[in-house]
Amino acid sequence: MAILKCVASGCPLRGIFSYVTRREATEDKLIGGVNCCADSALDEFVFVKKQFHKEDGRQYYHFVQSFSPEDDLTPETAHEIGLRFAEAFPEYQVLVATHVNTGALHNHIILNSVNMKNGKKYHQSRDDLLHLKEFSNQLCLQYGLSVTEVKAKDDRGKDRPTWKKDLVQTARMAMLWCNTKEGFIEYMEEHGYKIKWEDNLKYITYTTPDGHVIRDNKLFDERLHKDNLELYFALGGCDFEHAESYYNYRTPPHSNDCTMTISTGLLDFFRDLLTAVPPQMYYVPAEAHEMNDAERKRLEAILGKKIEPAAYEYYCMRPEDEETFGLIL
Repeated sequence: MAILKCVASGCPLRGIFSYVTRREATEDKLIGGVNCCADSALDEFVFVKKQFHKEDGRQYYHFVQSFSPEDDLTPETAHEIGLRFAEAFPEYQVLVATHVNTGALHNHIILNSVNMKNGKKYHQSRDDLLHLKEFSNQLCLQYGLSVTEVKAKDDRGKDRPTWKKDLVQTARMAMLWCNTKEGFIEYMEEHGYKIKWEDNLKYITYTTPDGHVIRDNKLFDERLHKDNLELYFALGGCDFEHAESYYNYRTPPHSNDCTMTISTGLLDFFRDLLTAVPPQMYYVPAEAHEMNDAERKRLEAILGKKIEPAAYEYYCMRPEDEETFGLIL
């Protein structure tokens, strides 16, 4: 499955080229060009703009094509799909860079806003983006990958807009691969989302690449609630012993008259986990992860109950600590 986003182009042309081709995220064989050479793509983009006197206004379009970690996909195949997707823009120059640094393969696709044949500027409507998403889906089918649906039902049985479904899916990938709050935010931002997650605010506010703004409690998905994510990352995120249970949790159905998520299944799960001594404590947790007073008070305010220190220390053990203490052979 590939989720396709059109990301706001606020970065200068040279800056976006530097970002998508940086060596900590990709490598030479995963950088390619359509109607241009990868090594000289930036100069070729600029040449076409100057040739047609179209150096002002929007300089490029930035698409991110993200693949599900559940699909059996190599970086080379992901790159090939990105290059084929770029063929949707005949007579336009396109740079495709496949990133492998986040755990979930994704293509950054940079489209020159000026047509190389006639100098016309590219303009994209909402319908154009929908057609591109459908084309991306067709490519995924050809490669035996799963595809995104045009519509989905939320937990009230109502049609969920595509942008909302894409937001939830991207966030699920982020929680599957990130072990810190900062990593989660960075992953979402790299995929075109803006995240407002502040200590003094009750909710997380998500802004999609196409400008939709929504609070976490309007998504009808408990996994994306601020309180639950705070607890999830406090215990190690994807390194957490019960991370898979968190990822696979399904929010109970809500009635159609509900305007926000009211179920508390995940919060109850954390309460049960953190307020009792673990039944089988086979080892002493690393002192580095003992809970300080500020951390304890913060988490207890979320839970509404006192935390059992032994439970916190037990569940926040990281794999590297287990190796240190000889717990992994």
